[in-house]
Amino acid sequence: MKELTLPGTLRRFAPAGRLIACMALTLLLTLPALALAADFAVVRGGRLNLRQYPSSSSQSLGKYDSGSWVDVQGQGASGWYAVRTMDGKTGYMAGNYLTFAQSGSIGTVAYANGGYVNLRRGPSLDYAVVTRVTSGTTISILDASYEWNYVSATVNGATYTGYMHDSLIIKSTTTATVSTRNGGKVNVRRGPSSAYGSIGSLKSGTRVTVLLKGNGWYQITGGGLTGFMSAGYLRNMGTTGGGSGTVTTRTAYVNNPRSTQVLYLRETPSQRARALGQYKNGTQVKVVSYGATWCEVYVGTRHGYMMTRYLSFNNHYVTPTPEIIYVTPAPTPQIVYVTPTPTPLVQYITPKPAVPGAPESGTTITLAAAYGSASNTINVYYDQGMTSVRATYTGGKQATLLKYDTNVCMILVDGVVAYVSTWNVNY
Repeated sequence: MKELTLPGTLRRFAPAGRLIACMALTLLLTLPALALAADFAVVRGGRLNLRQYPSSSSQSLGKYDSGSWVDVQGQGASGWYAVRTMDGKTGYMAGNYLTFAQSGSIGTVAYANGGYVNLRRGPSLDYAVVTRVTSGTTISILDASYEWNYVSATVNGATYTGYMHDSLIIKSTTTATVSTRNGGKVNVRRGPSSAYGSIGSLKSGTRVTVLLKGNGWYQITGGGLTGFMSAGYLRNMGTTGGGSGTVTTRTAYVNNPRSTQVLYLRETPSQRARALGQYKNGTQVKVVSYGATWCEVYVGTRHGYMMTRYLSFNNHYVTPTPEIIYVTPAPTPQIVYVTPTPTPLVQYITPKPAVPGAPESGTTITLAAAYGSASNTINVYYDQGMTSVRATYTGGKQATLLKYDTNVCMILVDGVVAYVSTWNVNY
């Protein structure tokens, strides 16, 4: 999904700022398709207003029934999307009522040993728990990326949204068969209308996966093509996967740098949390959620959290990280003695290529000034094109890496998604 470069909600703008923002939106929505490739979404949950500005108090430009397709031009503030409707109108729609191609799937919560799964505020074990969802609960997958799914779940009559690790969900996939009366081919189009150009065709009898359903058109993938097909040419709809069952856990082993040391099982993912047990090297654990810093595990029937860097996923023992941890017996908190590496005021780094060795999603990074910069401040942006500044930070600010690229990185900083130049990323 592309980030819209308009900063903040338009209702906060002065009249002059609102005029400039509207001109920018008009330019964005009138660009040729080749200049700005669009995503598509489907309205869900009843009739949805198309708003003039990204605000529920803004003027309605029309109402669109559930199942209506929209051409998504960009994402603005507070969950609003800039869209173009199939009848040619442009404006904003609330993201809570839009379903995207990678979303809208149905999943069933699965768990290996316990009776529930934690629904978290963000895509990491470091985020707080929103609620607990019992095994076997049917959920709606709103977005799936970076190994974490953004889902909606109903618990005791109340609906909650949050993040759940992909390994804890059994997903259902809808499939269909391309069918024509004469056994010929069917066009796969760039958008949900015959007005969009064809990207290829599929023979009658081809089995495809349905990514998203809308009025009259489905987004599908199959036969080496991903695009849109008229619903009238799809037959024998079915569901694969899903159902009840348990998730497959990963096996790991406690692997401290020294054989005499022990690893604590913590009640929550924090070194200050209550210790539930201490385990020697070689102890087998079942990992149900993996994080860059903490793993959610079972040791026998005991549930808790262990630090990722002291677990081996290949065998009982691997070459340890040079950093050494010294602990004292519980209940004294675990203490880590680390010789800090002096960090200069200005970091001189070069861009890191997107090749093997690049940092993975979930890595903690430090924002640093680019080479030759006279200032120790770093701008982060709303958009991947880095045209609109979201915030400015001093070198040394920590963030979580979501996606690494040779030029621009997607990060999570102060609880929001932003973009920053790769020159300013140190890890």
